[in-house]
Amino acid sequence: MIQMERNRRNKNRVINVIRRAAAASVLLILMVSLVTVYPAAAEEKAAQDNTTAEYAHGMTATGESVKCKGGTLVDPVGDLNADAPEIKADCAVLYSLDLGEFVYSKNADKKIDPYSTTKILTCWLALKNLDKEQVVTVSEKATQEYKAGTTIWLKPGEKIRVIDLVYGAMMESGNDAAYALGEAVSGSEADFADLMNKTVAEWGCENTHFVNANGWQNKNHYSTVHDMAVITTKCLENKELMDISITKSYTAPATNLTSAREMKNWFLGAIDNDDIMTCGKTGSWSEDDCGLVASFTEDGLSEVMVILGDSEKGRTEDAKILADYAHRVTPGYAVPAAGSNVKTVWVRHGAKTRVDLIADGATYAYPADNKARSIRTEIETEKLEAPVRKGQEAGKIQVYMGDELIGEHKLVVSEDIKTGWLPSYLYISNKATMNALKVIGLFILLLLLVSTIGRKGASRRRQKKEARKRLREKYRSKH
Repeated sequence: MIQMERNRRNKNRVINVIRRAAAASVLLILMVSLVTVYPAAAEEKAAQDNTTAEYAHGMTATGESVKCKGGTLVDPVGDLNADAPEIKADCAVLYSLDLGEFVYSKNADKKIDPYSTTKILTCWLALKNLDKEQVVTVSEKATQEYKAGTTIWLKPGEKIRVIDLVYGAMMESGNDAAYALGEAVSGSEADFADLMNKTVAEWGCENTHFVNANGWQNKNHYSTVHDMAVITTKCLENKELMDISITKSYTAPATNLTSAREMKNWFLGAIDNDDIMTCGKTGSWSEDDCGLVASFTEDGLSEVMVILGDSEKGRTEDAKILADYAHRVTPGYAVPAAGSNVKTVWVRHGAKTRVDLIADGATYAYPADNKARSIRTEIETEKLEAPVRKGQEAGKIQVYMGDELIGEHKLVVSEDIKTGWLPSYLYISNKATMNALKVIGLFILLLLLVSTIGRKGASRRRQKKEARKRLREKYRSKH
């Protein structure tokens, strides 16, 4: 009977141990789940808060990568201290339209012949002061004064529209066309030259003086690459003039004295990388005495380039060298940084429950204040459910400078993720589940071990107690 009572008590002890182990296991599962899921949820919330509230700290473009609004890595590009290239031109500058400053110069303030690049100002003044459909009667002076140079073969008494003269002056560098425009604006070449000088003086060009409308060589007709960059930048305000300057071909309609004129663009013929050019005008006296003014846009970068005192071949080569160098020297930012994790998102029912999204490209931004905080991003993501594939589209990132959208890129999944086990429906990954099971198993083993040791200890204590009891009974029986 006593032995049966002991067995019953031992059985109850085992049951109690198992119950405690089960309760502890359930509690442990809940704790592991919280440890697994809560940090991800907190991270997701933090990312959402960044999207709506945080801007990056401003920094120069020579610093380290930073976070901009939206949590997107921003890589600085360009360095004003980059080694300048060797070019053949006597004088040259690069002016950043984005930053509003010069980022490269060589003999920037040296007075030099501007050649036919002068005509960009002539055409700008003509379009500013005349109706482009106005018909101009060509004077004899216009056809004779500079006939030794390039012309579009105007005839005295010919009636031609202002817009056709602008095409002729810009595309084929017609000296006669530029002279006729000057006369139409001011009545005479001298008066037009006065208007030119007054205009550029208002723009702050202190080392420039013009005496004719077409850039014909004269010791009193000079400028600098610095001033010509200022003039070109102001002329860019006329979008029509920009478009005319890079038009590949144009047909001017017949006039009272001539048939239709077919015009080709000399500037585009002199430039190898004409696909990035947004405006331009060449000028030359000989194969060894040339120049150009141009503006170009590439990968978000907008610059004005002026090259004077170059050869015909050198002008082409130097233009390409400077266009390439502009990207190395102009401070800005790549958004997002190459290969950066734009956002980490949930994957429902996945072997892994979170995955990084990366952009399929980058936008180059050049804030005027050179601060990353001037850039912001807006990120949209899709809900993902396993299986997902590496490269699968999962959203988009839009890049803004101020309120202007300057770039948009797809967000794609960075790795393959297979379907997960049952807990993955609760966004618990296979790895987290396995780790939890391991911990639970070790915990149960520990409880069982402690329980076994406890039972053995209790058994030994009972045996000792019973032995002492027998000794006392034996002792009493003797006495």
